[in-house]
Amino acid sequence: MNTIELIFDLSIVYVIYNLVWWLIVKVPKGLIMGFQKNISLDYVLSTLKFLILSNITFSNCLHHIQNNSSNDANVAASYIIGGLFLFVYMVSKLNKKRSLLTLATNFGLKSKFNLSNSQSDKLKYENHIIGISMVVYTACIGFSGFGELIYLNPLNIWFNETIQGLSQAPILKGVFGVFAVFFMLSIFQKGINSIKDIVLKLSGQKTIVKKKNPFEEVFNNVNKNPFSEPKENKKIDIEDDLFIDFEEIDEKEK
Repeated sequence: MNTIELIFDLSIVYVIYNLVWWLIVKVPKGLIMGFQKNISLDYVLSTLKFLILSNITFSNCLHHIQNNSSNDANVAASYIIGGLFLFVYMVSKLNKKRSLLTLATNFGLKSKFNLSNSQSDKLKYENHIIGISMVVYTACIGFSGFGELIYLNPLNIWFNETIQGLSQAPILKGVFGVFAVFFMLSIFQKGINSIKDIVLKLSGQKTIVKKKNPFEEVFNNVNKNPFSEPKENKKIDIEDDLFIDFEEIDEKEK
């Protein structure tokens, strides 16, 4: 089984899927609703997006197995890799949204970006969305009848055909390949960090505290009394974010 090939193919699929989702869902929603937040609708769309993504992940793992002569061990490994890839991606999306909400709260920008307490409630329910998506993915593997039903679903077929068409386009093929490389590296990084956190928790050690955002300290110092004693300057390293995801374009941030 070519593990890297499967992961790279899934990276291309995820990059194109996010672009297609942004074009057919996010943009029309912003134009129709005037870029106003609707928590209920956002919750429904998030559920639909991840459920479709779990189906697409299962379909592409199945394609990989069918195109490669695999024994039972390789078949199981392919599905496990697909499930881990899906899980790490969904968790990273949830953590990024929480980080943005925390950042806006610390800077006192919640009102400026129209962020209310309901936004925090929505993030709380996204844990359930991840759980349901993983259950659907597992059910597709464990129950052949259910998996066939999902595989032959018209919506799933349309997304897979659209993704395959765009990925094979002469010019776009190379562009999506470059984005997929950065996407894959980002997933590897997030997966390694998650494994480290789990190992530290199982061993009883404290999780390594992440460095504070340097801009947070700047904003906090602005609100302080200018006559108060200044704190010692600390050297802070800024890490580059290599995460490539078309869905991150949020109408409220424009």
